[in-house]
Amino acid sequence: MYMDLIEHLFILKKYLMKNKAEDPIQYIQNLDLQYIVKRLVGKKNWDEAEAKDTVRKYKNFLALKILDPKLVRVPTLEIDEVWHDHILHTRKYMQDCDRIFGKYMHHEPSSGTKEEEEHLADLYVETMRSYEEKFQESYGHALDISKWCTNKGKL
Repeated sequence: MYMDLIEHLFILKKYLMKNKAEDPIQYIQNLDLQYIVKRLVGKKNWDEAEAKDTVRKYKNFLALKILDPKLVRVPTLEIDEVWHDHILHTRKYMQDCDRIFGKYMHHEPSSGTKEEEEHLADLYVETMRSYEEKFQESYGHALDISKWCTNKGKL
């Protein structure tokens, strides 16, 4: 754990020296993603409160990736929808990734194989455990990973 903290501080120092900007966690919390809320409400018929809450959870998801960048994190279906909307605004997404991670954060689609589904299910459980431990709130429901893999391209 001590080594993890040192590694996080090293990454943070490297980031701050490169970007001469605020802490990436603070940058994430200050992200203005209201345009995503508007799109989810207007085009996807989401409830506004649900859209705002999911955008907040997406920001927490990004923070998890900063806190332990070596781990693969699996989003909930709702967080994945927000991530897709963020990516669609390519210039902003690239700028945000550079400011947060110091590089572009790729989104890898699922191939849907049985082995990958099992691996993603394990990673999802680990993501949920880490999220709930860090943020003291529910990450989401237990995920039926086969449904998630099937729906990936249809959201």
